[in-house]
Amino acid sequence: MRTAIFAALLALVLACGTGCASRQENAPAASQQVAAESVAQTTDAGEDFGGLDDYDDYSAEDLAAQDDPLEGWNRFWFHVNDWFLEYIVKPLHKGYAFIVPEPIRNGVSNFAHNVAFPVRMLNSLLQGEFAQAGVEFDRSVVNFMVSLGFADVASQSQPLYPYHPETENFDYTLGVWGVPDGPYFIIPFLGPSTVRGAVGETGDAFMKPQYYALDWEVSTASSVYFAFNGADALYKPYDQITESALEPYVALRNAYLNMRKNRLQRMTFSSNTQD
Repeated sequence: MRTAIFAALLALVLACGTGCASRQENAPAASQQVAAESVAQTTDAGEDFGGLDDYDDYSAEDLAAQDDPLEGWNRFWFHVNDWFLEYIVKPLHKGYAFIVPEPIRNGVSNFAHNVAFPVRMLNSLLQGEFAQAGVEFDRSVVNFMVSLGFADVASQSQPLYPYHPETENFDYTLGVWGVPDGPYFIIPFLGPSTVRGAVGETGDAFMKPQYYALDWEVSTASSVYFAFNGADALYKPYDQITESALEPYVALRNAYLNMRKNRLQRMTFSSNTQD
């Protein structure tokens, strides 16, 4: 069902084009929902957002990064997502965290990461990163054999080949194939992305083994639960970015685009070093 929603949304965006670019002036200072998959890929909890200050500035050197032809769409869903996170996700998750101990929540997050290893491994193969695909497979086998996937045992040892799970997604695969990033795009109920990132989310959803091994109701429910379990790792940095910002929408957009830029630079440097 989620993949169908993604496809419909992308079709609507492409049809609207720049006609959605009407500007609104004020955005609430609450928190944005960036938490539906996780466990997904586009806003990893360990990402460097390049600092949390001065994201309201419209400096001339950042005009290209701030190009936002879909701003009308993005601002609308920023408000909706913000309300959804502030009044539904955050209160429910705080109650959940009070009942469920942190070690159990961490175990669930580890399991969600480990069970999605086919998605990461397949994307590594599509990118021509065969060594990284092998590292991904080996790590997952170790984690499942030792802890049934509820612990990240493999992280205790340094792999012989650099391990970059943040690039093992279809968004990055499309980039390797030369597909441009496209404009900034907020995915309803998921959070900030780009047009290519949204397409990548859809591709990763189709690669998940549970969508083929389980009924769609069960697979969708498990994906929602996995995302909800780790929601605090996403809304806490979001709060840091937006709560003190004069323009929370601009602060989130600039922080997210800066994170993507920094990640690409790190991966490019790492690839050049290996060569």
